[in-house]
Amino acid sequence: MTSKTIGIMLILGPILTMGVWITGMVPDTSSMSPSESMDSILANKNQALTGSMLQIFGVMAMFTGLYFLAKSLKNDNSLSNQLAEIGGLLLLLVVPIWVVFMGSWITAIDYAEQFGNDVGATILASSTMFEMGGMLLVVGLMFLGISMTLICDKKYKAIIGSLFIITSLCAFLDMILNVDALGMIGWLGMFLITLITGILTLLQKDNI
Repeated sequence: MTSKTIGIMLILGPILTMGVWITGMVPDTSSMSPSESMDSILANKNQALTGSMLQIFGVMAMFTGLYFLAKSLKNDNSLSNQLAEIGGLLLLLVVPIWVVFMGSWITAIDYAEQFGNDVGATILASSTMFEMGGMLLVVGLMFLGISMTLICDKKYKAIIGSLFIITSLCAFLDMILNVDALGMIGWLGMFLITLITGILTLLQKDNI
């Protein structure tokens, strides 16, 4: 896998995944009940369908790109190699889990239109269990970050790795303590650092 391909995936992934949410293409239903969420989604059905589809492609691009980034970090440090391998596998596991999670709106809309809002709300309620896929993301990025800090060939990798560790810790603490500030730094930070990593990777002249 070339550095340019990985870089493009790491750029498109965060843009599609978070850009859809930031621009308001999909409604913010985080503080709503499943039934309220279903009503909000149906009120903007076409945007929600488009946004969900874009997020699915974003998730696939971002986490697959991070997996290949982890595979590209092979070096003489055995600990770094082991952490990169474990982190990469955890990040790859996020793909099917979050594809189902992000795509649950599409199924919910379809069933709500056929069988009523209550059925759609039930699908949304069931899909919340996949939110715990965020733990795989947190641990996977933390391992990837530690692996990058152990590599001494390029200074920027250690800086990016340190930022991955910091944002992952903030996201982990947010999952436990439910602090908005930690969530903002952690979750948005991880996507932003991934985007920056994609840009730096794309600028590489050779394979990583």
